[in-house]
Parts: sequence; C-alpha cells; structure tokens
Amino acid sequence: MKMTAIACVIVGAVLALAALALMAAAPGRAGEAAAARRLLIVADEAKAMQVLAEFLKAEGGYASTIVDPKDLPADFGGYEAVFMYIHGPMQPAAERALVGYAQGGGRLVLLHHAVASARLKNPEFLRLVGVHIPPRDDPKLPWRVIEGIPYVFVNLAPRHYVTTHKVTYDRTVEYQSSDAPSAAGQFPALELAGTEVFLNQHFTDGREKTVLAGFRVVDPKTGAVIMQDRAAWYKPAGRGWVFYFQPGHRAEDFQNRRYAQMILNSLTWKPGMEAR
Repeated sequence: MKMTAIACVIVGAVLALAALALMAAAPGRAGEAAAARRLLIVADEAKAMQVLAEFLKAEGGYASTIVDPKDLPADFGGYEAVFMYIHGPMQPAAERALVGYAQGGGRLVLLHHAVASARLKNPEFLRLVGVHIPPRDDPKLPWRVIEGIPYVFVNLAPRHYVTTHKVTYDRTVEYQSSDAPSAAGQFPALELAGTEVFLNQHFTDGREKTVLAGFRVVDPKTGAVIMQDRAAWYKPAGRGWVFYFQPGHRAEDFQNRRYAQMILNSLTWKPGMEAR
C-alpha cells in the first residue's frame, strides 16, 4: 500500500510538471500564431490603407505594417500576404520584389490603381497580372478613368467564398458580361458612391483569371450604361496567387464593410473553396 501511495505521488508530480511545461510553451505558440497573421501594405497613399488595416485587424486579427514603396523590407517571408496600393510610379526594385514574392509562393493583393496607367513603365508587373493598359487615344477601347460616380459592384460568382462569406448584397441588377457573346442576367450587387472606375483593362492571359465581379456604371458624358468584368479577379502566379479589387479610390470605399469583407476573404480563401 505504501509503495502504491508513493507511486501515485510520483505520477502526480510528473503530470503536474508536464502541465506546467505545456503552460510555459503555450504563450510561445500563441506568439508564433499571432506573428503568422502579419500583413505588409505597400502604399504611397496611406489614409485609405489605414482604414482597411483597421478593418482587417478588427475582423480578421491581422496586424498590418504600412510602408512606402521606397522603404520595402529586405524579406517578405514573415508576412501572410502583401498588399499593393501604389498610385504613382513604381521603381524597378519594388517591381522585382513584388513580382518575385508572388511567383515564389506569396499572396499578392492588388488594390485599385495598382493596375492603372502608371504601370505602363512596369512591363514585368503587367506580365505577372496579365493586363494590358491601352493608350488613351486607342480607337476602339481606350484607357479611361471616370471619377465621382456611383460604382455598382456586381457579384459574378454568387457561390464563391470571396464574394459571399459574411457578405450581403442590398440589390439585384441586370448585368451582361463583357465577355461576348453573352446574355444578360440578374446578379447580386452593392454600390460604392462617388468613387472612381477604370475602363478597358485588357486581359492578356486567356483564361488564367477567375473573375469574381464586374462593374456597372453610367457614363456621365453619354448616359450609356457600361458593364465590364473587371471589378475583382484572381489568378495563379508561379507558386503564389494574385488578387485584384478595382474599387478603392477613396478611403470611404474601404469603410464599406461588405466590400472590405471580400478583401479579408481573399486572405483566408484556399483552392477548393470556390463553392459554398
């Protein structure tokens, strides 16, 4: 009986020590998990990105570091994803870093003017994203920017995780895909007021992209309704992924929680989650 009691005491002590060891290790593992949810936002205009970063932290638990393109870290390895919100010219060093990050297995999220006319001086980047920016005087489909108009964001993938997870839509609109020939249909949509639209971003990579959303806007000059499948898409890039969301001219665009949620969803999406 005495030996049994001693054995019980020894076993109890061992278990207690093991529990203490696990408790001591837990903060370290939690710290590692928290560190894994870090984002890098490369931006030459910080205000809008601060709004987005606050949402991503509150709703997704992501900690964002916003840096100017001239101050990129030497290594992107500690970040779960990298955002690009560069309006002006992008220097070759930044171009190489972002392209290399995506091709090497990273998740690159492009916002608004990340894919606009300033990228004409970044051919390697345009090859990565599979987009051609035409001249403003192109006789058929010129590059054009329209500011200060209602931007109707149309969900063209109503069963996709990115466009539907925790996202609701307040209207249904008639939309005809710009991928002709096509027929008009009814699709869920939401509106971003008084923002900016880019017309005629030409795809150059065939069917590599998965189109998530299109836009429906009214030309203020002619009154014509313009619909193009360019509001949101993603594609594989080497061993990584590239996502693009066109709205984002104003900080208020990212204050729309439904739109911001889609951007958050692009961080948690994995292949095979296309359908709900």
